[in-house]
Amino acid sequence: MRRTETYKVLSEVYFKDRHAHLVLKELDLKPEDQAFVSALVYTTLQHSLYLDYQFEDLIDKKLPKEIQLIIKMGLAQFFKMDKIPDYAIVNESVDLAKKIKKFRYAGVVNAVLKNVMKRGERPIEGDTLQVASIQYSMPLWILKLLSKQYSEAFALDYAIYCQQIKPAYVRLNTLKPTDTLDPSVFDTLGGHTIAKAELFKTNYLDEGYLLIQDVNSQEVVKQMALEPGMRVLDCCCGPGTKTTQIAALMENNGVIDGVELYESRATSTRQLMERTNVQIATIHTQDVLEYQSKEQYDRILIDAPCSGLGVLSHKHDLRYHIYPQDLDTLVTLQKDMLSHIAPMVKESGILMYSTCTLNRKENEKQIKEFLENHDNFTLLHDETMNPMETMGDGFYIAKLQRKY
Repeated sequence: MRRTETYKVLSEVYFKDRHAHLVLKELDLKPEDQAFVSALVYTTLQHSLYLDYQFEDLIDKKLPKEIQLIIKMGLAQFFKMDKIPDYAIVNESVDLAKKIKKFRYAGVVNAVLKNVMKRGERPIEGDTLQVASIQYSMPLWILKLLSKQYSEAFALDYAIYCQQIKPAYVRLNTLKPTDTLDPSVFDTLGGHTIAKAELFKTNYLDEGYLLIQDVNSQEVVKQMALEPGMRVLDCCCGPGTKTTQIAALMENNGVIDGVELYESRATSTRQLMERTNVQIATIHTQDVLEYQSKEQYDRILIDAPCSGLGVLSHKHDLRYHIYPQDLDTLVTLQKDMLSHIAPMVKESGILMYSTCTLNRKENEKQIKEFLENHDNFTLLHDETMNPMETMGDGFYIAKLQRKY
């Protein structure tokens, strides 16, 4: 049953481009089953290209994608998970092929898995980036882009970084009393609060006493120079993590307008505002490019839709959902958002632009072009947060001020 549920989740991810964490949320399983399914899903995604490479030379390219997925799941258990006997992996995989009505391919699953297990790890051939792409399951085009924009060493370091377990950074919610929280469920790293495993057994998250938020994501809002009483616009605000941080730094005093395109994310954001005791935010379900305001804002945050190349260390499926041709579309959307929102910034007000990508076209080059076309703004500060140096996500921040 557990492998059947895993197969269903991965089918949604690979064949329908859905996000793994959203599909996993839809499951109704016992805790131990949920843990196994989650582990197998993320292990398969994290090592997807590596696993394909281990058996692709042994199959007909026309083998149904469903059967290839079953083989991949089996090899994820063989190469990357412990304490699962080889015979159990083979038997469960063969049974799974039968459960999805692919009876004629049960023998293929059996033979391919046994051949790979007998052969062991297949040597990887190619140049440095080609080998790294397979070894660390990072699409080659991403490695080439990062190598060109930064360096080959950066690209390789990032590929390795994305295969490692990251800390879960925690931000305590100052809008609720947190002095009674059990300190034993927290730890620190580089001066930042991180979660211990025990924290997830508490109700602290569900009741809004704290939020899981990447250390560099937190830095975006910190640099907005917020004060109580301000009027703030938070564009693309779902799921609301930064919105709650804005409200906390404003001490629940002022006005926050949050704009979110998707109703489901807007609803989740409103629910988060309630759990975290945010009383000054109004969430609008609307396209940012259509949003209008009669009054201008002291601060505006555009946490822009982006390629997400900075968050691949914990969103393993994203690397298989984004393609080179998507980047130009995103750059155009970001440009349009900046141009549409800029007039809503008060004179001397701050426009904060942020992305969770490492693609310079969405970052430095985007802001450079904006400033060339908007001489009433000046750049106060910008930076790219190196994930390997910060032990967080790759983020870009640009802090702009309106001059007149």
